Amino acid sequence: MPRTGLTPLEIREKAIDAAEERIRRHGFEKFRLVDIAKDLDVSHVALYKHFPDKQELLNAVSERWLNRIDETLLKITEKKKPSKELLFDWFLTFHQMKKEKVQTDPELFKAFDIAAESLKPFVVKHINEMYRQLQLLLQKALDEKAIQGDSATNLGKIFFEATVGFHHPKLVHQHLAEKREKLLKQILETIWNSTN
Repeated sequence: MPRTGLTPLEIREKAIDAAEERIRRHGFEKFRLVDIAKDLDVSHVALYKHFPDKQELLNAVSERWLNRIDETLLKITEKKKPSKELLFDWFLTFHQMKKEKVQTDPELFKAFDIAAESLKPFVVKHINEMYRQLQLLLQKALDEKAIQGDSATNLGKIFFEATVGFHHPKLVHQHLAEKREKLLKQILETIWNSTN
């Protein structure tokens, strides 16, 4: 255990917390690893063991947020409800989480947007997890004979691509002032009905 009394994992988590706070206050362009080290009362060398540069810490902040989305949406897939209700809840929650981040944490969202643009491995992992969860929901719908289709995989692609305007970072930002939940429900209803 380092002289701080914190484990390496605790230092890492506290650094991410501190980075989130600094980004909120000063913007993601203006924070430095040295400032985070001061906030944590550790040497910059101790911090560099976890984050060799600023971009790595920004990535960790974005990855944490995506993991929270994944966990929240996974809980929806595990509920005991009809598949249609779960699917609609899943998409509406996904949209709302992205929209809330843009509204309440615009600087953190900018950091995430940069990571999304370059398709960092953790972003690809998140996208794959979204497809996996969608396939679970749609396989349930197929098993219930609530919809028809050749596979949950293909149906997942259709639903995901048709709703991209409600979860892609740039598109969520472009439509921030609009209340789009009703439109999202209409799109989901249209796709759902077309599979019967």
